[in-house]
Amino acid sequence: MLYNVRMYDFCIIGGGVIGCAVARELTRYKTGVVVVESREDVCTGASGANSGIIHAGYDPVPGTLKAKYNALGAKMFPSYAAALGVPFVRTGSLLVAFGESEKDMLRVLLERGEKNGVKNLRVIKKEEALALEPYVSPELSAALYSADAGITNPFELTYALKENAEKNGARFEFGFEAVTCEHTADAIKLGSASGGYVTAKNVINCAGEGAGPVARLLGDLVYMKHRMGEYVLFDKPSAVRMPVFGVPDERGKGVLVSPAVSGKFFIGPTSVESKRVNPYFRRGAVRELFSAAEKLVPGVSCAPRLTKYAGMRTAAADGDFHIFKGGRGNVWHIIGTDSPGLTAAPAIASAFARSFGLEREPSFDPVRHGIVRIAGKSAAEKQALISCDSRYGNIVCRCECVSEAEVIEAIKRGARTVDGVKKRLGTGMGKCQGSGCDDKIAALLARELGKSIENVDKNVCGSGLYLGEDA
Repeated sequence: MLYNVRMYDFCIIGGGVIGCAVARELTRYKTGVVVVESREDVCTGASGANSGIIHAGYDPVPGTLKAKYNALGAKMFPSYAAALGVPFVRTGSLLVAFGESEKDMLRVLLERGEKNGVKNLRVIKKEEALALEPYVSPELSAALYSADAGITNPFELTYALKENAEKNGARFEFGFEAVTCEHTADAIKLGSASGGYVTAKNVINCAGEGAGPVARLLGDLVYMKHRMGEYVLFDKPSAVRMPVFGVPDERGKGVLVSPAVSGKFFIGPTSVESKRVNPYFRRGAVRELFSAAEKLVPGVSCAPRLTKYAGMRTAAADGDFHIFKGGRGNVWHIIGTDSPGLTAAPAIASAFARSFGLEREPSFDPVRHGIVRIAGKSAAEKQALISCDSRYGNIVCRCECVSEAEVIEAIKRGARTVDGVKKRLGTGMGKCQGSGCDDKIAALLARELGKSIENVDKNVCGSGLYLGEDA
């Protein structure tokens, strides 16, 4: 593949939510932008295993970048999500305390939130907490209620940012693993493992879990910490109305019980230090998750379980976001954006793009429309969709009611794997966990992409669902 079509103004390394948000913001200006991603799609790292919670901003220590961008991002999020056609539900959140020592911590967090500029935040008594969230443990002593917290779909947000950035002129190159870096007088040339290269005036490291190696490639030394988090996903309806947290500790916010915008709910994540960046689900992790979640919401482990999964989050050594110019050339780093990185993404991207003082692009269009879904439509609305496109009448995923038309549209928008379709549409996330639809989706991917079904991948390159004739 030939990448060196021209000299770009900005090359962003990493197609997670931060990289895609920065790409979209830069297209507000008269500038050329390319995003290079080592895998086959965006949203394959930490952004692909995210809790989807929009935090109000009471947890970060005042004066940190986390505190600054968490509060700003939370305020921006409702209009941000609306423009991008991404679901956002202002559920509120509840942080519950047990005993006097944890009750004292609520006041510490309340003071933090007030210093960070968080509104609609207060400590409430046990009775009000139980009225807001009837299934929370009656053993709680008090709770911190944040009315402005909410939930979103982190996968759709990342895809929406990518689609809108492309609409406004950004280019995305996949399968580009940067392995060489050459600094010249006025540009930086990145070479990929596959032999192509990209040349840009500025390079921005948004590589998430790969931020450390990418920083070293670009000429800077940073130390990153990796923490693995495990989750259990349950079927709908959700056992809780809003995210329910315990009092945080030095490892983070801890295990929570939270609804998802799909109507399902989950518990997690754990927090396990790891030297590897490939997450896996540990033996015994379910027991650990259930023990922590049952303290918050008794009986939650008895709900119908769908699946378990793990993700990785990468933090800087001091735990704060790091946004800085590198030591050589026009290299920039936006790294260590673990929680609340999803919430902070709009504010980080906006501030970073504005810092260059670029000329506005008058044709910039901030609007992205989501895929038209047949699930949840009335009988008349379904018939109207089928009349316009008969493929809406062919239901591919019966658990989540996803049609052929939606799968085809997801492929047109960039899905290249079975999991790429899954994250965009929720296929394979119901009771059958893909046993009834993965084959159909693989066949549609093969047909639309013009490849044999043996060459259709589950997620990463080489993770095929089928063995070839010679296997």
